[in-house]
Amino acid sequence: MASRGGRGSGRSGGRGGGGGGGGPGGGGGGHQNGSAPGGSEARLRLCRDFASSGRCHHGDRCRYAHVVRCLSSAEASDRNPDAARQQQQRGGGYNRGGGYNNQNAKVKDRHKAASVACWEANGQTKLFTGSHDGKWRLFHLAKNPSDGSATLTKEFEHRVGGPADVVHVAAHYFFCGFEASPASVAPDARAGMVHAWNLNAPSDPPMELVMSPHSKYAGSGRIRSLCTSDDGRAWSGGTDGTIRQWAFRPAGGGPSGNGAPAFELVRAVGGHLGAVTGLALAGKDRSMLWSGGMDGTVRLWNAQTGEEAHVIPAGKGKGKDGRDQQRNPQNPPPAGPTGHSGPVTGLLPFTDPGTGAPFVLTSSLDETVRVWDATNGTCVASESHGQGVTSIALASDLRGNPLLLCGLFYGDIMVRGTTSNPPLVLLLKISRNFLGVGHEAGPVNDLACGPGNTFYAVADDGRLTAWQISGDFGL
Repeated sequence: MASRGGRGSGRSGGRGGGGGGGGPGGGGGGHQNGSAPGGSEARLRLCRDFASSGRCHHGDRCRYAHVVRCLSSAEASDRNPDAARQQQQRGGGYNRGGGYNNQNAKVKDRHKAASVACWEANGQTKLFTGSHDGKWRLFHLAKNPSDGSATLTKEFEHRVGGPADVVHVAAHYFFCGFEASPASVAPDARAGMVHAWNLNAPSDPPMELVMSPHSKYAGSGRIRSLCTSDDGRAWSGGTDGTIRQWAFRPAGGGPSGNGAPAFELVRAVGGHLGAVTGLALAGKDRSMLWSGGMDGTVRLWNAQTGEEAHVIPAGKGKGKDGRDQQRNPQNPPPAGPTGHSGPVTGLLPFTDPGTGAPFVLTSSLDETVRVWDATNGTCVASESHGQGVTSIALASDLRGNPLLLCGLFYGDIMVRGTTSNPPLVLLLKISRNFLGVGHEAGPVNDLACGPGNTFYAVADDGRLTAWQISGDFGL
């Protein structure tokens, strides 16, 4: 199960020795999707009317694609009275060589919605969200069978204290990673917390992942990523640069010692120079834990022993003129492949449905998505997006072809092929500027996929949006 958490101009490469990625698509324009930033164009142009309502008076004669529609949206955070002042102090967005500052100028008047997770319960679709107003929320997506429309209704909200950066569903457990004060130890300090609720017994108090009976918190920094396995293991990554592994004990054995089910800390490993923003189990036997961080590195760990097996070093960033910095000839780049030149924002395991070959996809604020061979850590494809890629998720079209969803810094969402030829071909761009629906302000902080070809997004504008793939992408 992939991680939930935190937050492309690369050269294209063939997948597994195949053809080069990033070839021309076909574009957008008019009131539909515009050209993608960075110069590449999407293969399809999305119909504005269909995207917003699921209807188009042109019908089958429409020149534009009827492939994705916005089902519903809802507020997923409270208003932030300090939003304007905070944005002015930040001076805009992420600045990489004169990059984003003051370009994302719309004032975000709500706390940002940071994470979303889908839960299927008794044939119903539920969505958990975590926001920086200190709450997680539960929404129900109710579809109208007569016209295919849907409504998002908030069923419950729970205050956890500080910013809720990560929500994650595994089996019948809901996990939330957030920041709060460890009142019993240091009431004026802040620490990273992880609580896990049993969805089969929602009235029960949550399990708390704690480092020890005396340190009742999950990390000394905020929790930015979570990952779980089918055998009851869990990993958390925090702003302290540490990855912690936990084991589920159904008969107790955790720090509480009361015999109740609990998660017990197994080990903690370090290496990242900054927040751990993504975690994923990968490989044919899922024996390797991949991690990505704000330091731009991607690291591989033995999931059984915690031993660090490999590191993909960060590439050189950009200078003040926006050009790639040149390395000192007396200080050559590290041997082997270099990775992202900006913070890593997401990791996803991916298995090629045709060959069974395992890969890992990563996204970054350096504007690229990259594909790595999970057996040897070699980069086999890379595509640029013209703006930072802040989240990724895997979906599928109506034929079952896997698609890659890319949430972007300015609130847009791009849809790419995965096993397409060329790989990572840009199929579609979803932008509120052209469609009138979507996120008013980015970044798109998280994406999650659900049943019936649906997917969901949350962003800095504090909203949750629900979408459905409903047409043929021509793959």
